Amino acid sequence: MSGEPKAVRRRSARILLRVPLFISPVNSSGNSDWEPSETLMVSLHGGMLRAKQNYQVGDTLELRVRDGSRSARARVVWISSELTPNGIELGFEILDEVGFWEINFPPDRWSEQTRPRKSGG
Repeated sequence: MSGEPKAVRRRSARILLRVPLFISPVNSSGNSDWEPSETLMVSLHGGMLRAKQNYQVGDTLELRVRDGSRSARARVVWISSELTPNGIELGFEILDEVGFWEINFPPDRWSEQTRPRKSGG
């Protein structure tokens, strides 16, 4: 049993959606270079985007919707191993409260409400 890979479950469904963003690393110096970007997909808890700057897993980013209507902090949780002419893809987890995208997500397969109930005692 101990040698079997652990199943990975997402916390919420993913939606292909392009949201224009500005991103910037959060650092103590206060100097910020805002990079224009856009999401490739989003979920209730995060998303994936392409970036030109070199970020590392664990970096904290400030995300700002380009129209200026909202912002949030996010943590880089995954970086693709392939650099494309459009940049590198990275996955991020939103650190602030749920609702940053201001959209209704479909119910996911893993929520308590959608799990089949066990029958019997």
